[in-house]
Amino acid sequence: MSRIYVPFNFTRIRCWSEYTMQCCAVLFMFFFMHTGAVLAHSNHPLGKRQLEWQPDANISRTLTMNIDFHGGDWFVAWRAPGRVEQRDGRQCLVGPYFFFDVDDNFAFNIDETVTLELLFDRSGTDGFNLSYDHVVNPTVKQVRLDPDYKERWQRVTVQLERARLANRKYEKTDFAIGALGAKHPQPKDVNGELVLCDLKIRRENKVPAIEPANGFLELSIRNEDGSADSVRVGLYDAEGGSPLASDDAVTLEPFSSPFKQWPLINAVKGWPSDGRYVFYVDGMYKAPVPEGSYDLVVYKGPEYRIVHRKIKIEAGKTHNVNVKLKRWIDMPAMGWYSGDAHIHIARPDTSKNKSTLAYTQAEDIHVSNLLQVSNVALGDHYPQYAFGHAGHFVESNHALVSGQESPRSSHRGHSIGLNSSKYIWTKEDYFLYNTIAKRIHEDGGLWGYAHVAIDAFNVRYGLALDMPLGVVDFLEILQMSMLDTSYLYDFLNLGYKLLPAAGSDYPFIHMAGSERIYAKLGGAFSPQAWFDAWRSKRSFVSNGPVIDFTVNKDSERVEFNLHRGDTVNISVRASINPDIGDLAKLELVVLGKVVKTITSDSGTESLALDYDFQPHDSQWLAIRTYGKEQAVAHTAPIYLYVDGDQRFWNPGLAKDIASKYIDVLNEFKSSTPVLDEDWERFDVEDVLMPSWNASKEELDKRIDEAIGIYKNLIREVTGLEDRKSK
Repeated sequence: MSRIYVPFNFTRIRCWSEYTMQCCAVLFMFFFMHTGAVLAHSNHPLGKRQLEWQPDANISRTLTMNIDFHGGDWFVAWRAPGRVEQRDGRQCLVGPYFFFDVDDNFAFNIDETVTLELLFDRSGTDGFNLSYDHVVNPTVKQVRLDPDYKERWQRVTVQLERARLANRKYEKTDFAIGALGAKHPQPKDVNGELVLCDLKIRRENKVPAIEPANGFLELSIRNEDGSADSVRVGLYDAEGGSPLASDDAVTLEPFSSPFKQWPLINAVKGWPSDGRYVFYVDGMYKAPVPEGSYDLVVYKGPEYRIVHRKIKIEAGKTHNVNVKLKRWIDMPAMGWYSGDAHIHIARPDTSKNKSTLAYTQAEDIHVSNLLQVSNVALGDHYPQYAFGHAGHFVESNHALVSGQESPRSSHRGHSIGLNSSKYIWTKEDYFLYNTIAKRIHEDGGLWGYAHVAIDAFNVRYGLALDMPLGVVDFLEILQMSMLDTSYLYDFLNLGYKLLPAAGSDYPFIHMAGSERIYAKLGGAFSPQAWFDAWRSKRSFVSNGPVIDFTVNKDSERVEFNLHRGDTVNISVRASINPDIGDLAKLELVVLGKVVKTITSDSGTESLALDYDFQPHDSQWLAIRTYGKEQAVAHTAPIYLYVDGDQRFWNPGLAKDIASKYIDVLNEFKSSTPVLDEDWERFDVEDVLMPSWNASKEELDKRIDEAIGIYKNLIREVTGLEDRKSK
């Protein structure tokens, strides 16, 4: 088939004034009434809707959803939600992304080629992505239809090699079909929707299902003191395929749907490979397993050694495996406790506490911040039953804590509120983030921006506005194994105190705890003690490495009062669990500039740095380390105040930085949200622009206020330069 693309033309309606908005609402209502589309909110975090479309008796359910990050690629439904429409007498699926559940009586837990016969309306389809449950890894195929094909209806046959069809895709489905334009990042040269008008499924050569298994595995997990412990487990045959987990596995509920297995998007060095299916064990586990040889892998976060065992399951026999965990390092014994600032697990009542904590304990996270989520339309995705102390669930120095990812929008960034005693969400002034931030602060909480590491959702607009307004406490600079310090360094160099944050964004991206914050408590553990330590003591973000350092032999303080000419000694040791990775570089950063680097070309378990200098002016410094592959860690800033001057900024860069963010704010002021860029269009389609327009006047005032602060800063630097020149 040719891969030449012919653009698809469509009309985009924009509603600007109140009058034209009313007209557009009538037009949209008329359109959807006559196409059979349903735009009611699904109240599901992925916009799940079940559609009445069953072209084949062996397809038990057809769903439309917005996101799929675990299907072998990254998909986002940038267009209106999927729907059923009439096309010349045919019932057709129209939209960006659809999921299909194969009837288990037809095929379940198999290992064979399955054939799909698809019929597309070419007037709205230029190709498709097809992801499916493969025996080993989630797999995706991409098909571009021949643009020279002149007929309106085109049949396409696709073979799914080694299909497993064991209900391991989102919402226990088996395969999904999406428009070429539903990929992330959003392509600009292909359609965002497709039109699928028929689907037939058949098995070419029926073979017996992989199960029922004919042997048994019995697994016992003990930690270093001999008590039962929870862990992540992988069990793989020679090709990397995994037996289905038994009911003994911890129940995970990503996107509020129960699963016993979940695929890794990203794996550390010591894991067999990326994309492997894993399950979780809370001390004991028993499961039927087909006979054969397997690689057993046991993991409990970066502080423990990874356990590898070769085991053999024999028919009719039980294979007992006893695993005793061994620490690589004991961070709590040194006063350091880990936390993940960004996890999404629903806890509508206390019944979810035990299973949720078993999962987060398995990843060895001491403070798991479970974020209730909002958008401009809804405020209760991933609901938490209580906030503040009433929402804490603590066992053995591991805690579940309620927080919020709210406000959030694709046009001005996602924000996170932590450790407040209530959930704060207002629909009326949703785009006025600093109003919510101030209420969270009044309630004793912390507020900052998410996804800064990946520069997502136009976060530059939110940061440019809210930093000078004085409401931002932290930036999520580590996520998806990516560290981005550009915004952090900019605002530190403008003189704003900030904390680095890290979050996994489970279940959207990585497993909980894959990126984490370490805070040094110096006393007994509690959630409040952790937040107090993160706010005012030593901390660092990491996806594996650990950093310990002293400033003039002090290992506790983050602020130092000095006199000009005093010598400052920085002594650092960074290290990493060798099962996780190898360190390649250790750097000392002062005012955003690297002043000392230690490297290892071959990679090493630890690196040390020692540096003396005499600061003439107040300044900030930080330490960061990089692994040979994806490992990275970065400390919170240390502030050095010289001769009583509390201004730690970088005046040599401040004018240019301030000017840059003035330009960003002017761009923001003239901008308008675009539905085709909103990841939750399924929820916000009918309320996004009315909410934006309602907030715009006050938002513009705040933008002007922030621009004025930047201009004052520029004038202050100019005055300093003038005085120095004289």
